Amino acid sequence: MKKTLLYAVLLGVLAALAPFSVLLLPSGSSTSQVPQATPAPTAEIPALTPPPLAETPVTDADAGADLALYDAAVGQTITVPVEEFLIGAAACELPPDWPDDAIQAQMVASHSYALSLGEEPMQVNSALCAGWTDADVLRARWGDAYEENQARFAALAEEVCGALLCYDGAPAAACYHSISAGKTEASQNVWLTALPYLQGVDSPWDKTVSDYEVSITYSTEQMATLLQGLGLTPGDDPAAWFGETQWDDAGYVDTMEVCGETFRGTTLRSALALRSACFTVAYEGDAFTVTTRGYGHGVGLSQYGAKAMAEGGADWREILTYYFPGCEVAE
Repeated sequence: MKKTLLYAVLLGVLAALAPFSVLLLPSGSSTSQVPQATPAPTAEIPALTPPPLAETPVTDADAGADLALYDAAVGQTITVPVEEFLIGAAACELPPDWPDDAIQAQMVASHSYALSLGEEPMQVNSALCAGWTDADVLRARWGDAYEENQARFAALAEEVCGALLCYDGAPAAACYHSISAGKTEASQNVWLTALPYLQGVDSPWDKTVSDYEVSITYSTEQMATLLQGLGLTPGDDPAAWFGETQWDDAGYVDTMEVCGETFRGTTLRSALALRSACFTVAYEGDAFTVTTRGYGHGVGLSQYGAKAMAEGGADWREILTYYFPGCEVAE
């Protein structure tokens, strides 16, 4: 109990700071050359934060209970049966042709996260297919394949509806992202506080994904505008705007000097509308080329890593316990 309370206190620092899944590039980005989001997984859950760990062990009743969701699309809290939640949560994140065990790993991760919020409803946007969505949206999304896909997801959900990923007997805040930089990120490098099961693991499969590495080009004027958004006044020599970079153990930018000031990589990722905080900046020919590796914050489950593990024969339990060391699957 003392351990659980300690982590609850630590996570309280994070409550308003942390995005959960993949950051989509803003629709109003200042460059037309910003690439489109990778086809799948898709949207980030808006305004979602990693919760404090639950203070009491999970029970069978908890695992099978309906879930409270705050749906921004309707502006109110709704209650969703657990199997309906699993279908809508996984369908938002993964394509229907992915391996069964990758989809089930996502279902259990989303379910565990939702329960780790305790009394707070999970925030979603069903209209944007962010976090969770309903059958009407899936009908529009899947078209003629709706009946087939829905039946498959329903069968997968039925198998795992009573399963949760737990740490110290309570639901884990099972964060996820699309593609890591080759190793998943430690929570303290994104959200300032270290969590024992979010300290990073190797995910070499991610480097084989076709859009693991993506470059965007900004004109000098575009980059100057973005830097002004950070409160900076770029000098007359654009080649000197970006300076020394410090990298963390997972290969993401820890800090980078910009116009004589030092910024965290996560801050620059947001300011420059980047897919990942693993990036380099090069200046040539009156333009900046920013090359990113991976997609998302990098913490917790790599969805493309889960896909590769499933294709290699790992089941959903092995996938989850690999990406969340120290956690156990309760069924």
